[in-house]
Amino acid sequence: MRLGLLLGFEDSLQTVVTLAREGEAAGFGSMYTVEAGRSALVPAAAVVAATTRARVGTYIVNAYARDPWVTGLAARDLDELSGGRFVLGIGTGNPHFNQWYMGADTSRPLAKMRDYLEIVRAVVAGRAGQPVRYQGQVHSIRWRASWDPTRPRIPVYLSASGPKMVQLAGEVSDGVGVGIMSSTTFMRDLVRPNATAAAVAVGRDPGELAFPMGSLVSVNQDPEIARDATRASICGLFHPVPHPYYDSQLRQLGFADFADQATELMPAGRVREAMDLVPDEVIDTMTITGTPAQCAARIADYEGLADEIIVFRIPQPGEPAGVAAFGDLFSLASITSD
Repeated sequence: MRLGLLLGFEDSLQTVVTLAREGEAAGFGSMYTVEAGRSALVPAAAVVAATTRARVGTYIVNAYARDPWVTGLAARDLDELSGGRFVLGIGTGNPHFNQWYMGADTSRPLAKMRDYLEIVRAVVAGRAGQPVRYQGQVHSIRWRASWDPTRPRIPVYLSASGPKMVQLAGEVSDGVGVGIMSSTTFMRDLVRPNATAAAVAVGRDPGELAFPMGSLVSVNQDPEIARDATRASICGLFHPVPHPYYDSQLRQLGFADFADQATELMPAGRVREAMDLVPDEVIDTMTITGTPAQCAARIADYEGLADEIIVFRIPQPGEPAGVAAFGDLFSLASITSD
């Protein structure tokens, strides 16, 4: 199982580049850039230039921020730049941020993402002179590529959490990109059977679907410090408003009471109260938390359920600045790659 590193929250692109280079040396098999404080595509190009072996991708790029044709062209360019190491992860993003930052209409996400994925997958595979035509409910395209792509096929993942989006991913994408709070139960009992059934229903081979999974990872030589850092990060998903995807995942797995409590406390700034209410079971089953050895054991729990775990590193109290803060995480990568 591949271990990936999620990048893009660092304070400089130089730090992103250094982490990518050192992360690859430590044993990370993939690097992903996130569209949050930074764009996903420019840092992805920098990571491509800084690495030689690791797969490089976006996890995720926001479909509401750009046209599917432009997204497909960028993926073709990045795949060429990387020598065929690129993978494109696409998602709807946080609907609250889409509305606040861009004024985007997010009322038809399933229809939009079906069209978006169909067009992007056609664009990244388009051969020179080959017509690409598609007319959907939200998006359409009439286009011909000027030259052949580097590869016949670039993997295109759809970020999915709720059952309907997971089904859509099984129908139209190359991989179901699961979010950062996914238990083995969520992967085994909800995501994989749902996506597999959807693929079979449209005549696709479900064995061709990939199942990457993001994960909150809190690594510390002191496991109690690691656990408290995880509590803070989980609660942070409910501020300034609940993140709809992670709120949904908690509820789907039986933690509705805590979700209700965090929804009330975090927007009111009552952080410590919310942290004290985080169930131990949430930390133990929906995150990877503890010492490097304990985290390695948790990663092994996902064998056969996730094809790769993409690490969303949780900062630790009192840690050094910059790349030095990643020491325990790089130790974890070394353990899991042995």
